[in-house]
Amino acid sequence: MERACYYFPVGLLLATSLLAVGTGDIITDQSALAAFKNHIVSDPHLIVTKNWSISSSVCDWIGVTCDSSHHRVVALNISNMGFAGTIPPQLGNLSFLVSLDMSNNSFHGHLPEGMSHLHRLSFMALSNNNLTGEIPSWLGVLERLQYLSLRNNSFVGHLLANTCDNVPNLKELDLSWNQLRGRILSGLSNCSGLESLDLSSNQFNGYVPKAVGNLKMLEELHLGNNSLEGSIPEEIGNLQSLRVLSIERSNLSGSIPREIGNLTMLEEVDFFNNSLTGPIPNEIGNLLKLESLNLDENSLSGSIPVWIFNMSTLRELYLSYNHLSGVLPSNMCHGLHNLEAILLGGNNFSGAIPATISNCSKLTGIFLGGNKFSGPIPNSIGNLRRLEFLSLSGNNLTSESSSPELGLFTSLTGCISLMDISVGDNPLNGVLPRSIGNLSISVELLDVGNSGLRGNIPDSIGNLSNLIFLGLGDNSWTGSVPTAIRGLQKLQYLDLSNISLTGPLSRGLCGLQSLEVLYLTQNQISGSIPGCFNNLTSLQYLNIAFNRLTSTLPLWDLKGLKWVNLSSNLLRGPLAPEMGELKNLTRLDLSNNQFSGKIPSTIWSLESLDRLSLANNSLQGSIPDNF
Repeated sequence: MERACYYFPVGLLLATSLLAVGTGDIITDQSALAAFKNHIVSDPHLIVTKNWSISSSVCDWIGVTCDSSHHRVVALNISNMGFAGTIPPQLGNLSFLVSLDMSNNSFHGHLPEGMSHLHRLSFMALSNNNLTGEIPSWLGVLERLQYLSLRNNSFVGHLLANTCDNVPNLKELDLSWNQLRGRILSGLSNCSGLESLDLSSNQFNGYVPKAVGNLKMLEELHLGNNSLEGSIPEEIGNLQSLRVLSIERSNLSGSIPREIGNLTMLEEVDFFNNSLTGPIPNEIGNLLKLESLNLDENSLSGSIPVWIFNMSTLRELYLSYNHLSGVLPSNMCHGLHNLEAILLGGNNFSGAIPATISNCSKLTGIFLGGNKFSGPIPNSIGNLRRLEFLSLSGNNLTSESSSPELGLFTSLTGCISLMDISVGDNPLNGVLPRSIGNLSISVELLDVGNSGLRGNIPDSIGNLSNLIFLGLGDNSWTGSVPTAIRGLQKLQYLDLSNISLTGPLSRGLCGLQSLEVLYLTQNQISGSIPGCFNNLTSLQYLNIAFNRLTSTLPLWDLKGLKWVNLSSNLLRGPLAPEMGELKNLTRLDLSNNQFSGKIPSTIWSLESLDRLSLANNSLQGSIPDNF
């Protein structure tokens, strides 16, 4: 869900801010902006160079807005202009300034105290810069301030206890993505008009203060990605205007308070990656506007409350990696008309995946892997035309087809947006159909490893030209790797380990120019490593251990190699001195082969190497003491 931002129209701000005519004139503003211009050291779009000319009125400068009545600068918006530099104290002389937006630039240094003179300022956005120092105490004198964003800078220090004492009109405070530390102070409850508070992605610790329940106007609360501890205070139930509650990537414990059911305006709840325990409270069923529920990566137990399956507004249900159990109701999608993603992986769910899951017609993501689901994978999943991600791996699922061919893959050809298919580690016990080549061109990941598959790897797999990850390992394929595999020009990861391959290595592998990871271990591959393997210039990880290869090594031109395991083959001959040029190599295992001759001295220059095994060969020479 996108966060709401309170961007106030300049005209509306003027109505409440220009209550008195101050001293000075446009010359004061021109002098202040000229000083600001001199502090800009990078202007990639030549905005300052070509437009901010002292020969023209500052009211004509790009990013500057003047009030027609007083001819004073009331707004400065230089966001997204690529500027770099520092903020001079003279900026505080823009005494009629109501709105200041300098976000998405590269300003650095501290905020000058001169900015404390901007008494009419209602809107200040300095997000996404490189500003440093502590949050200045003078911000508390800007009593008309309604919106303050210092998001994504490098501010340090603690929150001041009096942060809110003199800014009664503050509606949105965003200090996220900085390096603030210490406790979240109960003094923030004095910001009684706050509608949005974001302190996420800092270094805050301690408890969530109970006083947060005093922020009765709050609509969004973001406290995640800190080091918070303790339980979620019951007082959170007082925030009856709250639409978004997000406290992810912290260390909260205890149960989810039942009082959360009082927050009937809630649209998004995010407690991802905490240590919450106990059941999902039934009171969440009162949240009739809830669109997103993220309880991933906690220690919740029990079953999914039945009422969840009746929440017609729910779009995202994330319950992965807990200790939840039970079965999915046969009519699970009867009320989930708007569900787009269901993530239940890494739990203890059992029973069948209902065929009626296809009635959740808006589903784009299904993640049910790592459970105890059994029975057939319903082919009706292929009716989900919007499906992008399907992960069912690590269960006890079988094929719904009566024939050896896996009908699931034929049914999935209708899912035109499909990107990821992961059904490995299930007893599918069948044959991949040729129709697998008719899957959407958008498929990037296909994992059918350890699924009891047999027969040939179909040539049509080479049609999946956008494939990045292909896991075929730990099956009972017959024949060799099809040469059509060379059509997978974007493939980066290929697992063909333990699949009973025989004969020489397929030269089709040599055409995989993007390949970074290749696993061919535990097969019966014989003969030589083709010289064309040196064409695999992107290769970083290579494992061809436990085969029957006999040739010497033609791999040393692959300068990007980091991890090589060629152990337990029949490789023979001397080791090439060129292997010392693999400066990125961290692990090398050539053990249990028939290498002979002297260990080349160049191998001792591999400074990144942390594991080396040359055991059980016929090599000669000593290992230097400094290695």
